[in-house]
Amino acid sequence: MPAKFAKLPPRAWPDLDPDPGTLRAFLNLTQAEMATALGVTVNTWARWERGELAIHPAYQLLLDYLEARTDRDADRTAARLRAPGGVRNLW
Repeated sequence: MPAKFAKLPPRAWPDLDPDPGTLRAFLNLTQAEMATALGVTVNTWARWERGELAIHPAYQLLLDYLEARTDRDADRTAARLRAPGGVRNLW
């Protein structure tokens, strides 16, 4: 008897790179910490991770910048994101 799998809905933004969930996990941040750092709600961040909501191009640029900084020094980037001010601490 063949197994039945639930069909996943298509992602709102299929060519998303970097993947928000992967980037967040690499930085070892919670969804709440990442959402606060970027100035969005936790629900918005979760919907980005699930692919239910397209990411605004301005936030996509921030994620691209975070990915580049993470490649150089993930621990320092994560510490700056956790600090008050979030993403503004990266400049």
